[in-house]
Amino acid sequence: MNTAISPYLPIQQPFSESEQNPVAELYKCMEIRFGKSCVPIKAKRNVIICNQGARLSCVYMIKQGEILLTRLSADGRETLISILGPGEFFGESALLSGAGTTFSASATRRSLLLQLPERKFRLLLEDPQVCRVLLAVIARRCIDAWTQMEVLGCTHVKDKVRSGLLWLSGRIGVETREGVRIDLNQTQLARMVGCARETLSREVSELRRLRAIDVRHANGRKSFYVVNPEGLSEPA
Repeated sequence: MNTAISPYLPIQQPFSESEQNPVAELYKCMEIRFGKSCVPIKAKRNVIICNQGARLSCVYMIKQGEILLTRLSADGRETLISILGPGEFFGESALLSGAGTTFSASATRRSLLLQLPERKFRLLLEDPQVCRVLLAVIARRCIDAWTQMEVLGCTHVKDKVRSGLLWLSGRIGVETREGVRIDLNQTQLARMVGCARETLSREVSELRRLRAIDVRHANGRKSFYVVNPEGLSEPA
């Protein structure tokens, strides 16, 4: 009996209520210990927080809003590598490595960030429990990076889109009665999986026809809904 192997990534499950998200756990720790002494920064839409290659002197904690992390390749191609919301943070890797940031960060809407100075971040690292949580954060982000590399490495656009949606439904998806909501628009998804927006639009139309996904308005924006994950796992 021949068993077909799906070329798509396995469905990643969101954190359950009993499973602590290490990013949220470390954010809470930083906020409790040093939140009142952090410098608040208000950023309007499209404001750049930091540029790729910049050396940072703080960790940025997102109190409100949404931040895009993008990376520019040597040949000028920009890839969207992450979308962060309230309760998340960025910049810790640059402080730990002493090198410049590997991404640029910009706000997609009015945002409020807290700057945790490097010296206070390093004080946290004197706590072994904090270090263990930080290692879990870094491991999780490495897995995300490797998964995105796998998505970008897919030869066919169909594979990129389907694998990307499966990955994102587990990474940033929100369970709803209509399906798993992914708060990305088509331009953002195209930049994340590495294809032209027009090409993505054709693939999205096909997946909607197959009733694997839907596109609806939610929270004042268009979002993807994965309504049939198994449909994304089946070969095109």
